[in-house]
Amino acid sequence: MFSGGFLHGVSSSAFANIGQGESLSLRSRLVSIFLRPNKWLYRIFQPSPKTIRRFVHPQVWLASILVPSIGTRIERTSFGGVPVVSFIPKNRSNSDTMVVFLHGGGYCIGSSLTTHRIGLRNLSKTTGYMCHSIEYRLAPEHPHPAALDDVLSAWLDIVDTNPNVKLILCGDSAGGGLSLALMMRLRDEGHKLPHGAVLFSPWTNLLCDSKTFETKNKTDPMLLTQAAISVAEHYAPTPIDKKHPYVSPIYGKYTGLPRTLILVGDQEILLDDSRLVGERAKAEGADFKVEIWPGMFHDWWLFGFLIPESKQCLRKVADWIQSGE
Repeated sequence: MFSGGFLHGVSSSAFANIGQGESLSLRSRLVSIFLRPNKWLYRIFQPSPKTIRRFVHPQVWLASILVPSIGTRIERTSFGGVPVVSFIPKNRSNSDTMVVFLHGGGYCIGSSLTTHRIGLRNLSKTTGYMCHSIEYRLAPEHPHPAALDDVLSAWLDIVDTNPNVKLILCGDSAGGGLSLALMMRLRDEGHKLPHGAVLFSPWTNLLCDSKTFETKNKTDPMLLTQAAISVAEHYAPTPIDKKHPYVSPIYGKYTGLPRTLILVGDQEILLDDSRLVGERAKAEGADFKVEIWPGMFHDWWLFGFLIPESKQCLRKVADWIQSGE
């Protein structure tokens, strides 16, 4: 299964290693250790997405509201008939730029106000931009193409409502893959593309067959290959073609897509796929940059004040967005 053949002949021209030679912070090591029991519990109980939502969402919601919301406010709204949660920085640096965010969670769990509340507050506060996070429908109740249809509807309405605003599309994990699929669909259908895109630890290959799904399965404290394969089937059940670019955008064409920054940790099972996306995009003339963060696990940017690398990552994102204005 784990052939690793995708990466044959891949060069390093599309990649940048961040902080080589720097030691991993003690706090990030402790967080990594704290997260590992979740993988053991999944192996033992193999809970359904509904069960995970029932137990995880209330806990992370409680944790998120206990953290003071200094520097941002939150509003509920909708675009294109799709619920949206807006994170608005009190010190808004530029009203001409706005972030549209697609949250991760394997297309089956996650939301703006539970799993991603702290991360999105910090993203908005650090960049100084308003952030609209789209609450797309989740699998298995709503398999593909429900999520893609929802984010397309919301995106088109956001564009119509903000015709003179530079829109930056961001997403993490499954939301990163969904962001890439959305850009491909926008291009294919002749719609307005984002000014740029930022993908945190994107899940772009639902076949889960690149080499690091095997070699990093033990080192990644956040993701388990077995779980990725399971939720992939929930989102794109057979006979849906998991190699379709709107499902697994790693198989798509990158020509005509906007400048894109991909941030991935070198301990992730998704590492090889991020490398390959960057290399294929470069080969097709697209402006994609992949930054590989040594020692970092999946979606480390979400952990806010708990680890310094989270703040460093968001500062990097803010600088990258501003460099393209």
